[in-house]
Amino acid sequence: FSVCAPEPALASGDTQRMDSVKEDFVAWKSTMAVGVAPTRVVTAKGKGWGRSGALSDPLVTRQGALEGFTVSLRNEKVPSLFIGFTTLQSTLLAAGRAHQDDLDFGIRVSSDGVISYHSKRLAQQYYHATLTEAESLGELEAGDTLGMRLHADRAGFTIFRLERGAATGSSQRADGTRVSGVRREVVLKSFREVLAFPMRLMLVLGNSGAQAGPVCWLRSAVAAAPAQPARPGGLLDLPPPPGAAGGGGGGSWGAA
Repeated sequence: FSVCAPEPALASGDTQRMDSVKEDFVAWKSTMAVGVAPTRVVTAKGKGWGRSGALSDPLVTRQGALEGFTVSLRNEKVPSLFIGFTTLQSTLLAAGRAHQDDLDFGIRVSSDGVISYHSKRLAQQYYHATLTEAESLGELEAGDTLGMRLHADRAGFTIFRLERGAATGSSQRADGTRVSGVRREVVLKSFREVLAFPMRLMLVLGNSGAQAGPVCWLRSAVAAAPAQPARPGGLLDLPPPPGAAGGGGGGSWGAA
């Protein structure tokens, strides 16, 4: 995995190259009022915030190989959701809810397709409407794939989306991991944060029938290669999620 070292926060449109990134489906260890299909798509059954969600084991550590996640939003209707990292120690059933207030850091997708960054620290400082407007990262369309990755120094995150139909070719690693060519990744924004470990991945769905997934871990398989020359639009070349013929992508995006 990438050697931890201080690094500058990436701005929207910046580029970097990360080779041989492996992705694994997230295994949800605690769920509340959701259905998980064999395709790993999660569907909400509860009505309203706090009633439908899923939680992983506390697998994200300061020295571990897990670097983040991707979430595919492939159904025709844009879902209303939060997804990100939490230090919640109990299960969702023990907590009595699956609520965004328990997220430390994450991505918010509103029902009108607006993407924003969610931070518990910021949420405590501003009203929700003000926070959403200040941290808006652009707009999304159904079918897009979003991602969130820890910085190598474990002191912040980069949020990105995948270009649709950007993957080409395929290969098989010695460990059996399938890599379908490369994908192009657009950096939306980077954030510096003070993090506590270990962290869990948490998905919160806001309306009955909302769907998200599959959700995949980003796991670095080898050290990052030297930075590539900048490309127009801020694109990163990475392998696509397992079983995907192409990346996510699409949507209308505004600069943060």
